[in-house]
Amino acid sequence: MRSLPLLISLALFSAPVMAHDNHVTSQDIREIKREVVKLRNEVHSLRGEDQSSSEVRKLKKEVVRLRKDIRSMQDMILQLQTMVEEQSNGAQTGVVLQPVEERPKWACYMKDMRAGGMHSKGFTRVEAKGKLLETCSQRGGVCFENKITCSNE
Repeated sequence: MRSLPLLISLALFSAPVMAHDNHVTSQDIREIKREVVKLRNEVHSLRGEDQSSSEVRKLKKEVVRLRKDIRSMQDMILQLQTMVEEQSNGAQTGVVLQPVEERPKWACYMKDMRAGGMHSKGFTRVEAKGKLLETCSQRGGVCFENKITCSNE
C-alpha cells in the first residue's frame, strides 16, 4: 500500500501532460483516475475497520490491474506522439503522405540542349510544371514555361 500514493500522483499529475490532445486516450486516463480515487477512498475507509484478508487481496488485485492499465495507456500515448511527430516531420521536409488511390494526374516533359530531357508528375498541371522548371534550373538548363509539354494521365 506504500506505492499507492506514487500510483495516484503518477496518474493524476503526469497523464494530462502525456495525453497529447487525444480525446479517447484522455477519457480513458480520466476513468482510471476516478477508479484510483475510489480505490484510495476504500483503502482509507478500511484502515479504521478490521481488514479482512479477502478485501485486501481484492484491493491489491485492483491496484495491479490499474497499474497495468496506466502502463498500457502510457504506451498508447507514446505511440500516438511518435506518429504525430513522424507526420509533422514529413510535412516539414516536404514529404506529403498521399493515399494509395491518389496518384499524380499530370505529366510534363521538356527537352533542353543543356539539361537534356526531363519529366515530372503532379496532381495539377501547375504542380507538374513547377517541378519540371525546378529540375531544369537545378541541371543548369535554359528553362522557359512555353517549352513544356503536359498531358493528363
